[in-house]
Amino acid sequence: MPAQMPAIPWHKPRKADPRQPLSRSLIIETALRVLDAEGLAGVTMRRVAQELGTGPASLYAHVSNKEELFELLLERVVSEIRLPLRPEPERWKEQITEICFEAQRVLTSHRDVSLVSLGSIPLGESQLTLTEFLLDLLLRVGLPPQVTAWALDGLGQLIDTDAYESSVYAERIARGTDIHEYFGQLHSFLEALPTDRFPVLQGMADTMVSGDGDERYAFKVEVFLRGLESYLPAEPPTRGRERGRERGRERGRRRSD
Repeated sequence: MPAQMPAIPWHKPRKADPRQPLSRSLIIETALRVLDAEGLAGVTMRRVAQELGTGPASLYAHVSNKEELFELLLERVVSEIRLPLRPEPERWKEQITEICFEAQRVLTSHRDVSLVSLGSIPLGESQLTLTEFLLDLLLRVGLPPQVTAWALDGLGQLIDTDAYESSVYAERIARGTDIHEYFGQLHSFLEALPTDRFPVLQGMADTMVSGDGDERYAFKVEVFLRGLESYLPAEPPTRGRERGRERGRERGRRRSD
């Protein structure tokens, strides 16, 4: 049986009224339906209570405030992210890329929920499981602990901001915007720029609008991972550890002599 998770420090413990049929999980699932239908702006305590056929006050027996509801909602969404069975250091870049696309798939399937992740610290169990997997993978590759810790911060921002941008474009399409026409107009605008002031930008009009969202996302992830690669030690960590053991044994023999 898994060990019990500690309470998140700023989540105020609440005692639910046993007469109420509500539960925290029911509130979260209801909030998720509101999120998927109306976006994050539609998720209020009053709106969720309305869906449940009750008043906002009854929700406070289970959730401290809207901020906590958002955090629990994000945790519920992140629980849908499927992780590999185990870290594979020999293909670490491919594995992280797969996780990035999986995280993007999940986040973008729930409107603009990625906004909750920006500026917050991931402390939910599913979020910590994802963090644990990535930390373990990067440390196994041989990245220094400090680089690994900061890399997770940067990688999270990359995933969240790209997912949010995707949700913005999805909203435009939902409102009737023809996205192909939109970028066609952008291309025409760039081509019409005065060459005496913007010669490079005008000359690169075709290049600036080429590539779909997945291609651009894959490129950003690849650039990020190539940067991380520059922090790797000159030799694989397994060889380095083995040489360290040999040096330790050699020092032990010298002392015994």
